[in-house]
Amino acid sequence: MTLDEPDCWSRLAGAGHGVLATVHPTRGVDAVPVVFVLAGGAILIPVDRVKPKRPGRLQRLRNIDSDDRCVLLVEHYADDWSQLWWVRVHARAAVSQATVAVAARFGESFAAYRAPAAIAEVISLHPTAVAGWAAT
Repeated sequence: MTLDEPDCWSRLAGAGHGVLATVHPTRGVDAVPVVFVLAGGAILIPVDRVKPKRPGRLQRLRNIDSDDRCVLLVEHYADDWSQLWWVRVHARAAVSQATVAVAARFGESFAAYRAPAAIAEVISLHPTAVAGWAAT
């Protein structure tokens, strides 16, 4: 069953994590698991200092620098297939420094981000299309 846009946003609000796909200049789609919060009509994804990272700028950020198109896929799986659903958000992404207010917002949702300076940057997704499906 196709989900309407309000139902898609409701499911996104309750999810908190998904898979972000960006466009790599030569190999195509790069996908990485992410957490997120909703802020008005935008979706915010943290670039944190909590987990170990490779040196240099993250590939997803370099991808956004060269092509801001992206997709966030959020899905729910259950062995009872009547409970399956997914929401896909096509968006344009922008990267900015984390503000104190945005860092606090992430801290409310994710304990690991409550430490000072846990978030370095934020990827803001500005949706261009939202679609979803549910088994029932």
